[in-house]
Amino acid sequence: MTSLIDLEKAGKIEKTGATIKLPTRLNNLGTENMDVYRIPLKYLYYNDKNGRISTAIAGYHDELNPVNDTVDPAYNDFVAKLIEQNNPAALKRTQKSIQESGQRICGYVLEDGRIVDGNRRYTALRNLQKATGKTYYFEAVILPFSYDNQTDRSKIKKLELAIQMGVEKREDYDPVDLAVDIYQTTTGDDAMMTLADYVNVANMKKKEAERYYQGAVYMREFLKFIGADENNYNLIKENQIWSPFYEMGKSLTNNFGDDADSQVQKNETMHSYFGLILHDLHVGVSGTPARTHMRDFTQNIVKSSNLNEFNDEVSDTVEDLADTLQESPINNTTDLMTQLTEANDNISQFGDTYDTYMRDAKNGESVEKFIKSIKDSVKYYEDLNNNGGLAGTLRYGEISNEQLKQLQTYMRKLDGLCKDLFNKYGNEIR
Repeated sequence: MTSLIDLEKAGKIEKTGATIKLPTRLNNLGTENMDVYRIPLKYLYYNDKNGRISTAIAGYHDELNPVNDTVDPAYNDFVAKLIEQNNPAALKRTQKSIQESGQRICGYVLEDGRIVDGNRRYTALRNLQKATGKTYYFEAVILPFSYDNQTDRSKIKKLELAIQMGVEKREDYDPVDLAVDIYQTTTGDDAMMTLADYVNVANMKKKEAERYYQGAVYMREFLKFIGADENNYNLIKENQIWSPFYEMGKSLTNNFGDDADSQVQKNETMHSYFGLILHDLHVGVSGTPARTHMRDFTQNIVKSSNLNEFNDEVSDTVEDLADTLQESPINNTTDLMTQLTEANDNISQFGDTYDTYMRDAKNGESVEKFIKSIKDSVKYYEDLNNNGGLAGTLRYGEISNEQLKQLQTYMRKLDGLCKDLFNKYGNEIR
């Protein structure tokens, strides 16, 4: 492993003369000013533990070896391409700024060369070096931490969050990246930090972080359900279906208890949600409309007395759908869409059942709304009568005889309509 500190001692890395104060307090470092170094690009590499990068490379772990360019440039080349594809305009602006004025904001790197902050700046410098043949350096603070040390991991993550989401600047995470970052940082026996610590450092609300965490859990369950790698989060990003998992997490958390029967019902409902997501994908519904579908399903079926009946009716269809999807490997969106086409009959059957239940639920809701509107109208006239026949602060002295006759005419019409409607409803009673 390359040690930047050893390289500095050997004279291969030099200080710029600048110092910077850490944006958060870390054990053994506090918030002391730290030296900024000029580091040759070949000794650095993208941090595979970073939230955004780990999401992007999740499906390529067997192919990629996170190392610097002196060992093998393939890893850095791969990640650099992803960063450029993610926001080419932003990278172009950064590259132009560095070319004209130099690197204005220093980054943070670990002793082994992993970049904790400054991925876009490093990518721009790397591109400039390749394009011009000139030697460029990445200016950064070298942190005396390593991911190999369990106690260092939480410190590294704390600094990363403070930079990207906390006190120094706020960068908007892609929601999938954020969900995965929360999940990976706080899950398992060797978790970098607790969810409460993450919330504190990232300046998030606990409820929000919990919902992102649950969304990540159900993304992984969905990916396993369709036969994909449970870490292949790019499938979620490419198809813009994050919001259904966010909504699903809220619903399954709020509407089911911890007892055994509730957990069985919760698992069955999760599969029904998966069926709806796949149906929407097949018919081209994503983004905000997909989120609306999830909310409608939650409101009209999950929260209704018909949930068990619905789950029972679609269970075989959803199981057959999963079997069809798992017949061939699903590594990307093309694979998924191909398998969805193969499962067209199952998806159509699910859609027909879903539409029937939703239509019945909404019709029932319309009846209730209709009855409530009549009830509200009756109350209005009751209040009018209790107030002497006038609304609010009106007084009879303010109303002319002509206007009183108009009111009588309307009341006569209303009386007649009420009698007609009363008889119509009576005739329909079975």
